[in-house]
Amino acid sequence: MPPESQTADTGRVEPIFKDGKFANPFPSKPVKMNPWKGIKIHLSENGITRPPQPLPADAVDVKKAYPEEQTGLYVTWLGHSSFLMQIDGVRILIDPVFSNNISPVPLLGVKRFQKEIPVKLEELPFIDAVFISHNHRDHLERQTITELAPNVGFFLVPMGVAKILKEWEIDSAQIREYNWWQEASIKGMSGQMLKFACTPARHFSGRSLTDWNKTLWASWVFIGSKHRVFYSGDTSYNFHFKQIGYHYGPFDLVLMENGQYSIHWPDYHIMPEDGVKAFIELRGKYMLPVHWGSFNLSIHDWWEPIERASKAAQENDVNLLTPRVGQTLSIDENPQTSPWWRTFIPLK
Repeated sequence: MPPESQTADTGRVEPIFKDGKFANPFPSKPVKMNPWKGIKIHLSENGITRPPQPLPADAVDVKKAYPEEQTGLYVTWLGHSSFLMQIDGVRILIDPVFSNNISPVPLLGVKRFQKEIPVKLEELPFIDAVFISHNHRDHLERQTITELAPNVGFFLVPMGVAKILKEWEIDSAQIREYNWWQEASIKGMSGQMLKFACTPARHFSGRSLTDWNKTLWASWVFIGSKHRVFYSGDTSYNFHFKQIGYHYGPFDLVLMENGQYSIHWPDYHIMPEDGVKAFIELRGKYMLPVHWGSFNLSIHDWWEPIERASKAAQENDVNLLTPRVGQTLSIDENPQTSPWWRTFIPLK
C-alpha cells in the first residue's frame, strides 16, 4: 500500500491510504454534498451552463493527428479532457470519452455540447497506450474503453483503477497501475520509447455513492526523445505543481484543468487564475486549457473558464493555446489558435 503522507519539504508528497481509501495529503475538506443541496445550488445560480446551439467540432484528420514522423509533438483536443497525442513517434490517448452522454442515468443527461465527438473509434490507428487520470465518468467511460481495447497496447492507470478495467473484461496483460512518483517506459509500434511518471493531483474518486476514494487520482508526465508534456488531470491548486516542475520540467506543453470549479468545492477543481499560476510553476512553454467546452458539470457560465484563463494568461505573458474541438496542433510549428468560442456566447 502507498505510504503515509510526507511533508512538503521532501519534494515527494505521497497520497494517504487508510482503511481501504485514499486521501489527499494536502489540507482539504471532504466532498460531502447532499444531492438535494446540489440541486438547490444549481437552481439558485444564474449561470448559462450550456451554449444556445451545438458547438462546432472539426472532423479529425487522423493522418495529421498521428503522422508517420518519429519526432514531433502533435495534440488533438476531443473536448473536455480527452486527447489524441503523438509524442516523438509514440501514439497515446488521454482520458478518452467518446460517448455523447456521460450521466449514469441517461435520461437525466450530462450531454456533450457538440453533436458528436469529431472522430470515430474505428477510424483510429493502433494506440500504443491509453492514460487514465482517475475513475470519474467524464474521464473513464466503459463503452469507450471496451471498444478501444482490441486496438490498444496498454492501459496505464492510477492505483485501484485496474480492478475496474478487469471487471470490464479488459485483459490484465494490457493493464499497468501506478502510485504517485512511479516511473516507467513503453515502446511504441514505431520503435520509439516514451518515459512517463504518475504524479500528484488534489482531487477525489468515485463512480457511485458507495465507492468514494477507493481508487487513486493522478496527473501524468510524458517524456519523449525530444519533448516533455504534463497533464494535470482533475486537481485544485497546491504545492505539488512546484514539485512536479522541479523534478520533471520544463515542459513543451501543459494540459491544465480549467472548468467545473465552484466556491462550493474549492479543494477539488482549480480556478482558472490558479491554473495559470500552476503553469508558471511547472515551467511550461505552451498551456492548453482542458476540462471545459463539452460537458456541464458545474454552475458557472460554460464560457467563463476559458475567458478567465485567457485574461490571466495575457496578464502573465503565458502562451495560451485554445484549439477548436478536433483541431490538431503541431507544437513545433509555432501553433496559432483563436477565441472561437466568443461567437457562441449569448447576450445576458
